[in-house]
Amino acid sequence: LTCGELKAFYKEQACCGQPSRELSEGVPESFCTSSAGVCACERMKTALAGVPGAMFPVDFCSDMEHIKPVGFRSAPICEASDALGDASLLQDGQAGNIDFPHGTLKVLATVGEVNERTGAMLTGVPDGNGAYLLDATTVRYVYQSESYGQISRQETFPFFVNEPAHVGVTGSHIHYIDFDRTLLAQYMEASAPSSAYSMIKDSGEAVVTMYNLKRELVGKRGDVTSDAPHHSNVNLAGDYIAMKSGSSGPTLPAKADWLMQSLCSAHLAVKYQWGSGIGVEDNLFITNEEWIRYVPEAEGIIGLPVHVLNLASHELFATSAFGLGGQEKVVEVSTGSADFVGFVPSGYNGAFGGSFPHVVAYRNGNYSRTDGHPYVWPQNILPTRLYLGKKNTDKDGNADSTNFLARNGFEHGALYGFATDCSSGTPGAQGRDAWHRDTAAPGATVAGAFYKLRWQDTPGQVRDFVHDAAWEFQDAPDGAPEGWCFWTAAGANESGSKTEHVSPDPRGGLRVLQTSTAGYFGIYDFSDLTNLLSGGDFPQSIPATYTCLQPESDVRHMIELGGAGLYADGQNATVNPDSGQNPGKETFEDIDAVEWIAAQGGEDYIVIHEDSGNDFGERKFLAKVGVPMTYYFVAMSGGSKNSRQLAMVSAVEGVMKSPNSHEFSGATDLSALLAKNGDGTFQLSPGDTTGAQRSIEAEVPINEKSLVVSLQAHSNYGGWTTSFHPDAAGQILLYKPEVPVA
Repeated sequence: LTCGELKAFYKEQACCGQPSRELSEGVPESFCTSSAGVCACERMKTALAGVPGAMFPVDFCSDMEHIKPVGFRSAPICEASDALGDASLLQDGQAGNIDFPHGTLKVLATVGEVNERTGAMLTGVPDGNGAYLLDATTVRYVYQSESYGQISRQETFPFFVNEPAHVGVTGSHIHYIDFDRTLLAQYMEASAPSSAYSMIKDSGEAVVTMYNLKRELVGKRGDVTSDAPHHSNVNLAGDYIAMKSGSSGPTLPAKADWLMQSLCSAHLAVKYQWGSGIGVEDNLFITNEEWIRYVPEAEGIIGLPVHVLNLASHELFATSAFGLGGQEKVVEVSTGSADFVGFVPSGYNGAFGGSFPHVVAYRNGNYSRTDGHPYVWPQNILPTRLYLGKKNTDKDGNADSTNFLARNGFEHGALYGFATDCSSGTPGAQGRDAWHRDTAAPGATVAGAFYKLRWQDTPGQVRDFVHDAAWEFQDAPDGAPEGWCFWTAAGANESGSKTEHVSPDPRGGLRVLQTSTAGYFGIYDFSDLTNLLSGGDFPQSIPATYTCLQPESDVRHMIELGGAGLYADGQNATVNPDSGQNPGKETFEDIDAVEWIAAQGGEDYIVIHEDSGNDFGERKFLAKVGVPMTYYFVAMSGGSKNSRQLAMVSAVEGVMKSPNSHEFSGATDLSALLAKNGDGTFQLSPGDTTGAQRSIEAEVPINEKSLVVSLQAHSNYGGWTTSFHPDAAGQILLYKPEVPVA
């Protein structure tokens, strides 16, 4: 509101010389300075008191004062080092030590902020993300919140789909934020504003229409069963079976029809990102429900789909193409072919809250393993996988370029698992976890192949989980030599460490980076795939080689702290005390989010984020790929024994619930979207289908990169958040590296 606007209104109402004159019309909307558009909160509460269901918390109006527009806040939650008793760093609503050693971090948005035109609020906790050019002047950033609805913690307010049915969905949301491209490109300059507010053009919910596994529009939840359910919440009969821990039966959402449970990570793929004709046919955002908790006696379990968002139409499609065991992340990889797409899924494989003996018995009653052993519950018994899909092809193999899922290869495909020789003394016999812990060295390789599963997807059909692909990794690979097995964490009969995040070769090579919660990671190379696809059919096997970049071993000597990373107990971020131990663990622990970054000069870097429960602050690194690796410490956040957590303060004012761990999560390279030519014009054109985005990224020096990062702050769901239920108030950050270069 400006003085000029106020003066003009005063004149229009003929108020000059008549201060007691009543206004002939209401106060203009522009006069309301509340970001949420609520300027007479107490009066509103009184007026709505009689509306059914309108029950406002006692502190609602005072909490409303904390609602700010998207991009308003500028203090980062994360720290360079612990406050270490410095009282000036223990103030609520202010940042801690932000003298980050290897670059700059600035806030782009904070959970709980709103679109000041529509009132749409951002939810947490932010996780997987991506970005693309909406038009020549706008960068659209897309992220999904990893939230658990009524299953755990704070049940987020619902988003609504499939109007006019007005179907409500709680838990995880998918949001978009539109940034002014020019201002975003300038944001890390010394003269730039401290907050991102001036560059925000729009924000909101990314999903308008939502389909289930049967390709039906998801409908309202029925009192007993549902005819068109969100299938992850129900059994084959349509009965609701999701439950909260400690409950005696199903736990229904309080204000929604359905729960979108734990959309963990995500991948945004633009059309032909790997080169002309190579890659998906539409801009899409692929995300996934990771885990859930079902009632122990559940019959007819279906499982957890992957969800694919058409970014142009805002339609969200559930797919069973990768099986229904639940995924942590699914990324597109290059196949080198214009006819086939490739994806690599990674995740738990049956984290449904139990081991369900009756389901295992049903599996054994219908299927037999070739080695004579009975099947066991499949959680964490799986190798690295590869999915191939034939583009523009329906489920029956017929040409179809009109259906979104068929066009992008999700209807007619094959799923593969990595297998190797498992005879005595081999890495296969040891198991993936033991080999990385006891034998592997950086650069060590394992030869093998991806073998096509016997299991086949049945798009549009919903089947019992006992028939799912999740179980097949306990059996011998079809067509493999005698003595070969799928290379799982701990063999065919034992659960091991989770295959966590994956990231594709950013230069378009037929390679993928795979991490483990055990703290190791490496690259799978399947370079022969393009030739094998030239005949137009799915090969039975694809030769592949795994190269270990980091075993589960001591990394302390490879970490560059840059004078930061100091913990409250006197240790530092070269170790990970995830149980208060001193000394802390020498290895990486629970590597979660990773992103493979290509930089100028053929250099490769990896963004590494842990999700370990580090008591003094979860670590964020930027790694330089090499033998040995070099790990540049960037920042840390949260921790139950961190000084700011114990002082009950956060950079976001009034939200601390209790000391808890935080987690840096998804990361995306924005540098191609912001790179400029010598004359100041932007290099990348919107709608490019030549793969230029990836090639431009690879020519940007690492210290000129703009990397967007999401931060989950699991302590920040108290205070004013309890009136609005956006879940924990984390942040979206922009990171500009500053690391040593040759």
